[in-house]
Amino acid sequence: MFRDRPRRTLGIAAAAVAAAGAVTFSVLSLQPAAADADQELRLTTVQKVSTAPEHPKTGDTWVTYFDLHSTVSDKNGKETTGRRVGDASDRCDVVLARYEGIVTQCQRVLRTDQGTLVLTSMTDRFGRGPYTTTAAVTGGTGSYAGAVGQARITLDDERASYRITLRG
Repeated sequence: MFRDRPRRTLGIAAAAVAAAGAVTFSVLSLQPAAADADQELRLTTVQKVSTAPEHPKTGDTWVTYFDLHSTVSDKNGKETTGRRVGDASDRCDVVLARYEGIVTQCQRVLRTDQGTLVLTSMTDRFGRGPYTTTAAVTGGTGSYAGAVGQARITLDDERASYRITLRG
């Protein structure tokens, strides 16, 4: 067996590396959170046109185009459509179709004057709507360049409500 160092030296070196790693880990875990706070966007889409089939089957694909609006809440917390801020589109694929409903995988693009946000999600659409899903924010352009976070989406017939949280 080839040995260029005694075992005791290797044991001490391994212990030193482990201790240095533990110190580094503890120092990094004490770092404060990023100075930038999370940003929340509240948006609503209103469908303009869709190619969705009336009775979707596994493998079906469609696209939908929307007007994009800010979301306004009244004093009772009821949300309504605010002013138009851009447009949006969805491209959805049916990954599972059953008698009770479907599961879709969708990529969503929300476009405003400040930039574009891209989201992706998988949604169970069983029974009667509205349907709620969580989407990943996978990127963006303009002031949303490098965006990461998540969105809570509520799909209700020809409207969708977005509550988007962008991370620091």
